[in-house]
Amino acid sequence: MAQGNYRPPPPTHHPGAEKKILGSASCASRNFILAGAAAALIISVGIGIWQCHFREKVSGNAMPATEIRCDAPNGVVVVRSPDPDDALAACEGSRDAIVFLSSQGLDVSVDVTIELLARMPAEASASAAGYYLESERKALILVYSQFRRLKSWFGIPIDRSLYRSLASHEVAHSVAAYNFKIPTPSIQAKEYIAYVTQLSTMEPVMRARVLAQFPSKAFEDDGQMNPTIYLFDSSCFGVRAYRHFLKPANGRNYLHAILAGKALAE
Repeated sequence: MAQGNYRPPPPTHHPGAEKKILGSASCASRNFILAGAAAALIISVGIGIWQCHFREKVSGNAMPATEIRCDAPNGVVVVRSPDPDDALAACEGSRDAIVFLSSQGLDVSVDVTIELLARMPAEASASAAGYYLESERKALILVYSQFRRLKSWFGIPIDRSLYRSLASHEVAHSVAAYNFKIPTPSIQAKEYIAYVTQLSTMEPVMRARVLAQFPSKAFEDDGQMNPTIYLFDSSCFGVRAYRHFLKPANGRNYLHAILAGKALAE
């Protein structure tokens, strides 16, 4: 199904939440950085809600946590959080991501784990709001109270709808990892899928506000989508990737070309 035909499900929580993305909202021209900077990559994305089962747990940082088990179609989503409202938003974001990616023909029968934390682990950037831990296939996301300290994301004020989209971004990483046909996908391949999922599942009014912050054109070809562009301004990368996805020649077919290693490969 072409992206243009996708319609996100109605929200089951407060409308309006987004994710913080590094860089300015202007997509202005920038100088290239050293190749070594590519080591500092941060991966982000989210989760959705179907049916929840609660129980108290203690997370790795010793904070009391509520565990929510969201029974997704052909898979299971588990969210661990010290705040039930934050966990609910993460479940909703995961649902959005999984429904969208399923509509694009991806296999969504994957178990997803999300942990909401007061701070990101040491290996993540100090400014990261989310981090996909590939070794454990686990999405780590800041609790909403900490996320709000970033003030704005994608150039607009943070609210719970934006927070929900952050969860969608991180869950998209988890589902994409399950669908890649190649052992080592590039950072731009992974982020393309995550940002397309995030922006496709945003509330239309919020997405329009985000797009208005980044007037730059869609990427024209694979060569323009590289780690340097992503590292300099990940928000801009995400918006340009989304606009590229909307082109009639791209959409679902391009997503599958990425997963097969025929596009955005190293």
